[in-house]
Amino acid sequence: MHNKMNEEVAKLKDGAEWVDHEDCIIGNTKGLENLKKACEVALEKGEYFGGDLGDYVGVKKLESSWFKNPADSKETRFANAALAIVLSVLLVLIIIGGITVIKWLF
Repeated sequence: MHNKMNEEVAKLKDGAEWVDHEDCIIGNTKGLENLKKACEVALEKGEYFGGDLGDYVGVKKLESSWFKNPADSKETRFANAALAIVLSVLLVLIIIGGITVIKWLF
């Protein structure tokens, strides 16, 4: 039990919140060691996801061409379009319901 209390908890954050650490990923030793391991896995397998990266959930390796023209994947764009349609239909139903209630009252 004593060892668990002395174990360092991994901490990683985006330093943008502090002027001294702007544009940096900041972390303690354990967090940076975990980030290093995650980067190695991402370089080998393309991505890494885990609960040991502080404020982050994963590391991904992307092709250099992505950075020239960054965009969401086709699946994400499709999901966003579907969500927009569902929300639009919901809004129309709310408006129709509101108009119906107003007609009932008068």
